[in-house]
Amino acid sequence: MAELTRRGLLAAGALSLLAGCGKDEPRQQVAYGKPQGEVNVWLHGSQETGEQFQALVHDYIAEYRVDVRLLYLPVGQLDAKLLTAFTGGTPPDVFKIGHWSFPAHARKNRLAPVDTKALTLQNYEPGTTTPLTYDGVPYGVPIDFNPCMLYYRKDRFEQAGLDPDKPPATWEEIAAASTKLTSADRRQVGLQWLYGDPQWALMMITALTKGGTSLADALTYMSKLGNPKLSNPLGALGLFYSGEAAMVISGAFLGPALEKLGKKSTPYGVAPMPAWQGRTSVVPAYTWGWGVAKDSPNQYTAWHLVNYLQGARSVTTNLDNGIIIPTKGWRQAGPRGESEIMKIVADSLPHVDFGPIVPGTLELAKAASSAVDSVAHGKATPAEAAAAYDAATRQIQ
Repeated sequence: MAELTRRGLLAAGALSLLAGCGKDEPRQQVAYGKPQGEVNVWLHGSQETGEQFQALVHDYIAEYRVDVRLLYLPVGQLDAKLLTAFTGGTPPDVFKIGHWSFPAHARKNRLAPVDTKALTLQNYEPGTTTPLTYDGVPYGVPIDFNPCMLYYRKDRFEQAGLDPDKPPATWEEIAAASTKLTSADRRQVGLQWLYGDPQWALMMITALTKGGTSLADALTYMSKLGNPKLSNPLGALGLFYSGEAAMVISGAFLGPALEKLGKKSTPYGVAPMPAWQGRTSVVPAYTWGWGVAKDSPNQYTAWHLVNYLQGARSVTTNLDNGIIIPTKGWRQAGPRGESEIMKIVADSLPHVDFGPIVPGTLELAKAASSAVDSVAHGKATPAEAAAAYDAATRQIQ
């Protein structure tokens, strides 16, 4: 994810701490059923949760006498480095990657199925482990679960004569509001899309088409809103913060992120994901997930560590930063669980859609982004872009 997703924020503040990866040291084969030995963990990190995470790991080491070695990587490098490690036969035991990366690794037989003796999948909200499952086999558990919702600036709504306490509920209402919120020079817009972001483009196409329209009509709709020429160092998030964009679609993490930017001085509202008039909302979502390498000599301990990292203490700490570990009862883990944002997340669970869960998800996302951007920049008609996307889809799948 980029710009308005946490990927964009992490890219600027990712940790580069190396606590030791042990790649040149042979890892001892350990017995099953008891946490012991050594576990290497690769992940991206953030300044908001890095210290708490490391404290949790240190407590695990002290309690179970397991040698846990952490390697923090910039979020933009993690997938490539992990692929290199798999190819070279030296993957870490545990890693945190996006759900879109799981199917390709599972197809290549690189992942260890979840060890249900070390970790109970029934502890998770229904459907939240779906994108980490391939061919019916669960290969991961979710952390940083993010269903999308609408964020809107109440001040911009008031300036345009719109009711700041009545946000748009349908895509048709979004379009009507955007017309009133867009200036003649288009330096200010209503809903701003996240141009150039493959995962986000695939999520929006999923929401619009599964919600009840054709791909060509979805691309036509998207081309009439927003402005691809607007720019900001923080992407669409920055445009929303500055007031140039009156509406954006993003995940639960955005509320706390705006607070850290001083957003309390500019009131914003949140609302559930829009639906086409008379249809049920389709809520696009993404999640990061913990996985374990099939070649790990210490799989039980790896999953035991993951289970520990997903415990009540971690759920509470992460929730305060807008990061959802969707174990049952997550909303009761801290005061933020009662916020309007988290209520929307909980209500959206039955309607969440993670999009295609196939080995070619990354390629599909690139094709989706190409379709959205080519129409937005006038390089293709919606019909041409839809045909190109359909052709790419047939090749990939």
